[in-house]
This record gives sequence, C-alpha cells and structure tokens, in this order.
Amino acid sequence: MEILRKKEFEEDRLFQNFHEMILYHMRQMQQCLTTAGKMFCDHNDEEETCEKRGRDVVESVILKECVGCCENQKCQFTLADKDRLGQIIEKQGGLSYADLKRCHPCKNGQDFIEEANQIYERELFLRAMRNQMKQLRKIVGEQYIRAGNTLGDFFQGKVSLTADNKKLYEKITKGFAKSQLRLKEIYFYDNPEKGKQIYLYLKKKKGREISTRQAAVLLSSMTMEKMKPLPDQKKMIGNYYEIYGFTPEEKFHVIAGIHTLPMIAGDENGDSFSMGKVREGSFVSMISDGMGTGQEAKKESRKIIEVMEELLGAGINESQSIQLLRSMMILQPEKEKYATLDFFQLDLFAGIGTFFKIGACPCLLKRKNDVEIIQVDTIPVNLLLHTEKIPIYRKKMESEDILVMLSDGAFDGFSQNGLEMAARYLKEMDVVRPQAIADGLYEQITTNKEFEKRDDMTIMVLGIWDRY
Repeated sequence: MEILRKKEFEEDRLFQNFHEMILYHMRQMQQCLTTAGKMFCDHNDEEETCEKRGRDVVESVILKECVGCCENQKCQFTLADKDRLGQIIEKQGGLSYADLKRCHPCKNGQDFIEEANQIYERELFLRAMRNQMKQLRKIVGEQYIRAGNTLGDFFQGKVSLTADNKKLYEKITKGFAKSQLRLKEIYFYDNPEKGKQIYLYLKKKKGREISTRQAAVLLSSMTMEKMKPLPDQKKMIGNYYEIYGFTPEEKFHVIAGIHTLPMIAGDENGDSFSMGKVREGSFVSMISDGMGTGQEAKKESRKIIEVMEELLGAGINESQSIQLLRSMMILQPEKEKYATLDFFQLDLFAGIGTFFKIGACPCLLKRKNDVEIIQVDTIPVNLLLHTEKIPIYRKKMESEDILVMLSDGAFDGFSQNGLEMAARYLKEMDVVRPQAIADGLYEQITTNKEFEKRDDMTIMVLGIWDRY
C-alpha cells in the first residue's frame, strides 16, 4: 500500500508540473494572438466627409477640362460652386447638365459632366476597395483574437470554475469513482457553437478494456445530456493517463432532396448548389444562379459555392464569410458577370436557421399544415458594390419542418403569382420525404398550362428532424 500511495503522489506531482507548464505556454500564445489581432483591428484610416470627396472630384475635372479651355479666364469656379457640385455628386451619385447649369455657367458643360461622372465612378470603386481592405483587416484581427480567447477560455474553465461547473465537477468525480475508470482531472470548455465540451484525464482500472463510447454513456448520465467522444482520438482507454474529449450529440439532422434541370436539354445548368455538413454541428445548403444559362453561367455560380464552402469549412463564421465573399465579387475583373447566392445554415445543436440572400428569391417553409413564404431582405447583385452590410435573418427551426429553396427559374415562368402558386402546391402535398417533395413540386410547376420555361431550374428541399 505504501508503494501505491508513493506512486500516486509522484503521478500527482508530475501532473501538476505538466499542467503548469502547459498553462504558461498557452497564456503566452494567447497574448501573442490577441496582440496581433488588436493590431489588425485598430488600424484606422483617416475618414473624409462626403462633401470633401465630392469636391475633390470636381477639382480633378477642373484641372483636366478647364485649364486648357479658351473660356477659362471668364469662367472661374468659386469655392462655393465646387462645394455645391461636390454635395450634388455625392447625393445623387453623378451629375447632369441641369445640375451644372444651376451651380455654374459653362459652355463646355457636356464634356465637364461626362468627365466628372467617369472620375466619380472610379472614385466609388476605389472607395469600395479601401473599405474592403479595412474589412479584411478587421476579419483577420477578429480571427486572431478569437483563437487567443479560445485558448484562454479552455484553461480558464479549469482554473476558475463557474458555480454550475463546480457542481458538475463534483458529480462527475463521484460518478467515475464508482466505475472501472480512474479520473485524475476535469476540464470544461463552454463552446459558443457546440455547448459545453468536457475533457477528462482518464485511465482504466484493472480489468477489461473500456471504450470512449462507454465513457460517453457514463458521462451522459451525469450531465443529463447526450454526449459523444470527440473525433480523431483513441477509441479505447488504456492503462496510462491521457486526455479524452467529449462533446454534446447534435440534436437535429437534415435529409435533403434536389431536382435540377437546365433550360435547354443537353446544355449545362447555370445553377450550382451545395448541401451538407461543412463542419461539426453545422449543416449548410446553397443555391447560386449564374447570369444567363449554360457553361459560362455555371462557371460563375460554381465559383461562389466553392468559395463559401472553403470559408465555412475553415471555421470562419457566416458573417465574416459573407464579407470575404463580397470582397471577392467586388474585386473580380469582369464586373458584368454576376451570380446570385441563396444561403441557409442550420445549427444542429440549437436548431437556429440562418438565412441571407444576394440577388436570390424567397424560400418556402412548411410547418405542420401551414406554408410560410420567408421574405428575407436581399441585396441586388448589381448594388453589392455600394452595400455596407448584408442583412442576415435568423429563425428557430423545429422538428419536421420542410424548407424549400428555389432558383427563380422555378416560378419566373408564370406570368404572375408564381411563388404563391409554388407555395400552394407545397401545402397540398401529403408527403414528407424531401426527394419526393422536390420531384412533386417540379411536376406540378412544369405541367401547369400557364408555365413557360425561361431559365435553369433548381428545387432543393430540406427535411429537419430531431435525433432524440
């Protein structure tokens, strides 16, 4: 017994030294990440008033058009003239000949107006680029700070336990004392996306092997929440102490159905879509409709989908992913090529649905026997350059909800009330399998005598259910 007590004392001492060493290095890493993040976020550019920017445009036009003009000595712009024209160009987004005439007489006014509008368009583009660079710096900084906070939160969860965690700590300790596992230490991390994650420093007692799934079942009985082992760790608990992580089981799951068809048989469909889990606890579905039809439209819509998949899969949240996507769309060289985006993300732990739309049409939600048209504020693609913020809409989803996402080809073929007609078809359908609903909606829409195919068509149906 003396030998066993001495061995346990040595294990405790080594564990405490190891814990202090890890905590020290983690705090250093947290400080470095947080400092770097603040440096990115605190980078502020000098702000200019709209009037000053507009007046700068007028000054540029005067230098180019008026210096060599034969009427230059007779026609002199005053500071008040420049200010008035600057205010008008900022307010209206351009100048007309009538605007110039009200502020200042000019015999070559048409040339002046054309040059002013061209310079102002370039200024708008450069302004948008500057804003995007500021936004990108902010996003990078927030990612650094978030990583630092994650490190700090994990170890803070052990160093200063909350009242709830203290009770749970005692409950888990007592529960494992009666099991075939020996528990040395417990760490809590309150993940804002996945709930409370629990890390146990475990080894098995003498006897048969015990799997991490068996430990998760035991832990579930103490937390009163269904837990599962974290992926990419050992499946069996061995004879030596190691850290094993456990996270709540996802509460919801999604089954999807899709029906998609090009406008011209045998041609490429200009719509692209994606659906599935992008990371643990997050299901995402997207439809992108490229401008026009065929291969070129497909190329543009596919690019949008792939960028969003990469950003979300890397752990970047939807708000920051939208801003990065917006930067890419603004800075692309071919401005005449656009693609819409209809986005839905479901938090599989909490059941919160997130919607946003860039040039996309409304969704349909069937809940029990009612159908709701979800009218989310959408940003027209051609105004994306001038939009500071893309509106995001969130809605609590329920088990047995049916969500239908459509490209506009599914109802633009009707002369009027196409979306309302699709909603009526959905309400009358007496099936719950998503693929059957997608096929049924396509059949009902395309066989209607009033429907005329004018665009590529995509119908995506998502069925949301409880796991437990």
